[in-house]
Amino acid sequence: MNILDIAMRYVHIASAILAVGGMVYVLTCLLPSMRLVDETFRAALLELANRRFTRLLHLAIVGLLVSGIYNWIRLADTYKAMGAAGNALIGTKVLIALAMFVIAWGRAIGLIREGKPRLWLMVNIHLAAVVILLAVVLRFYRLAYLASA
Repeated sequence: MNILDIAMRYVHIASAILAVGGMVYVLTCLLPSMRLVDETFRAALLELANRRFTRLLHLAIVGLLVSGIYNWIRLADTYKAMGAAGNALIGTKVLIALAMFVIAWGRAIGLIREGKPRLWLMVNIHLAAVVILLAVVLRFYRLAYLASA
């Protein structure tokens, strides 16, 4: 492994932790706590927190896109050699991740104007869990393929 491979792996994992961890924090800590706060203060605080988190989330998405594309290009020959199963796993992982990005960006720019932020956080957290599971399966499958080749 060269230094760029290590750096991209770090960026990918750190970006995923930031994005998913932030969504879990908002869903399980921030939103429930806001029920205890005065209505006018709540709206202002949620707006400020949402603006700050959106900036971090967009940074994490850029990190995931850059590092993910790098890793996909670096491993393209291996995925191709793995056949349909490897391609199905990586393709499904990428499509679900893109759906998560669309939901995050759609909410940030107002395309998704759902009055239930908890719903979209839950959707993205569950999609993230599936992406992480696919990443684990894909890594195991890739390592098993490389060991047998």
